[in-house]
Amino acid sequence: MNKFDAYVLIFGPFIFILFLSYLIFDYFATNPNAFWNKWVKKTLWIWLPFYGLRRLIREVILEKKK
Repeated sequence: MNKFDAYVLIFGPFIFILFLSYLIFDYFATNPNAFWNKWVKKTLWIWLPFYGLRRLIREVILEKKK
């Protein structure tokens, strides 16, 4: 195991726990609608291509011909 792997194993879970605690704090600091609107906008680049591809396949490729 090299130094990079050791740092990832040590700091990775720590950063993940900090991020989860930030999410929980942010959820209770605002109302749920504002929280979801903010995080949907921040993570749009992650989930939108997968949603768009699924919809494209369903509506264009698997569409029944008349």
